Amino acid sequence: MRRSAGIDGRGAAWAVGAFVASLLIGLIIEPSRATIGLENVVILYLLVVVAAAAIGGRAAGMAAAVSAALAYDYFLTTPYHTLVIDSLAQVITVALLVATGIVVSIGGRVRRRSAAAAEAHADAIRLLHRVTETAAAGGAVDRVATEGLQRLLGARRVSILRRSPAGFAVTMDIGDTQKVLDLEALTHLDHEGRIPPGHHRVLDGTMVLPLEGVALDLVAHQQPVGYLVIIPGHDVPADRTIRLAVAAMANEVAIAATEPS
Repeated sequence: MRRSAGIDGRGAAWAVGAFVASLLIGLIIEPSRATIGLENVVILYLLVVVAAAAIGGRAAGMAAAVSAALAYDYFLTTPYHTLVIDSLAQVITVALLVATGIVVSIGGRVRRRSAAAAEAHADAIRLLHRVTETAAAGGAVDRVATEGLQRLLGARRVSILRRSPAGFAVTMDIGDTQKVLDLEALTHLDHEGRIPPGHHRVLDGTMVLPLEGVALDLVAHQQPVGYLVIIPGHDVPADRTIRLAVAAMANEVAIAATEPS
């Protein structure tokens, strides 16, 4: 499998905020550093790291961990106002602060990813239910499916092509419709939405859709009737639940086209 590397986290603002918060904690605590328990200060810094990691992502959490360690070193370890430490105990404290911050950041990232995946699965199931209800009511299945898939996947384009005596005709087109669709350039998924070998891409351990776009065969009564085309706008996670939901929607779209109006 080809692996793609991405910039983790979109929390630049949280990284900057954690840096500012670390400085403020040091400035506020500095006048009473001789009397206040430094273990309490460490807890304050860890709270900053936890908040940055939980909301801003792994990159923000790690930046916060480094900022907290540097601020603690500068304001609260001897010699003061330098990054030099003359006590082994204080060296260990700073090292543990960085290590704990990194561990918290990684754990926060895992929780964020799990929550995001669960939300995406729920959205996919809700969309499939809406498409099924629309089909049962004889409504505009093509429009509901294309608009819903574009929102669900953040797709640049979602199109439905129907087979006609002259070839294929685009019957529904949502998004960036300027370019002519080239079915040969797309990755064709099977009836369960599985990506064929040789086209797998994994980002942070999760399968993502090929960026060139994918096409699912629309088959009704064992006859091919067209294609559902999805052109991602970015790396879209496509685990088994998402792929099955998309394949099920393609099936509903295919059958709806053959039903008598």
